[in-house]
Amino acid sequence: MSEDLGESDLSALADRTVVVTRASHQAAATAEALRVHGARPLVAPAIAVVPPLDGGQRLDDALLRLQQFSWVAFTSTNAVAATLARADRRGVRGSFARIRVAAVGAATAARVECELERPADLVPDQNDAAGLVAAFGEPRPSDACLVPHSAQARPELVDGLRSRGWAVDAVTAYRTVTPTLSDHLVADVLGADAVIFASPSAVLGHLSQLGRPKVGGKVVCIGNTTAAACIEADLEVAAVARHPSDEGLLEATAAALRADCPSPAVQPLRCER
Repeated sequence: MSEDLGESDLSALADRTVVVTRASHQAAATAEALRVHGARPLVAPAIAVVPPLDGGQRLDDALLRLQQFSWVAFTSTNAVAATLARADRRGVRGSFARIRVAAVGAATAARVECELERPADLVPDQNDAAGLVAAFGEPRPSDACLVPHSAQARPELVDGLRSRGWAVDAVTAYRTVTPTLSDHLVADVLGADAVIFASPSAVLGHLSQLGRPKVGGKVVCIGNTTAAACIEADLEVAAVARHPSDEGLLEATAAALRADCPSPAVQPLRCER
């Protein structure tokens, strides 16, 4: 949220139940931020991050020839974590010092800086695949880009870069699966005031967990990419975070829940991941 956002702007969160669908390793911070402002967070992970079906072999192969790439592009914090974990196993983390790094948004860029102890070289103003493609310059003849992504990744980034003449090697760094929720937790989720989605895969996973095409409460999304997935699933989006962060999600959730604040209009969006 912006620095001048006051407590009164978040008062709509008080005593409201908000479902957090992020993976277990990412949900705690969001839940605690909600709790601080009086909300009742209900953690119901819609995805779990697991290794790719090939055990990471293609990613290993790409990392062992990392010197062939001039850029690596990350579209999620999970991609950063999975890629650097494999780089450690192969002893090639140091090779990232000689390669430029692009990150789709602030959260991904922050994970890059945490892992590599240096800032990302490119972070677009528009935090989605289209924005990242547009932010890339024209490739030189020797340029190549490595894109480690989810097994469920949408093709917009890879296709967009290739259409601009980039040589792109897209490899699966991880995949997401859908955990099972207890019947009791499903019942609680359906009675919630709002549900937060931070990825397209979480949207699909949550609907699968509920076994129905609708969710309980108002839908809040971390960005346009996730909002597009909701629209594809025929879910009405009540609010989209202005910034892809926990602070942005809290601000958007409060706006969606505020009785005297009409839900922001959401236009049909490009379907990107």
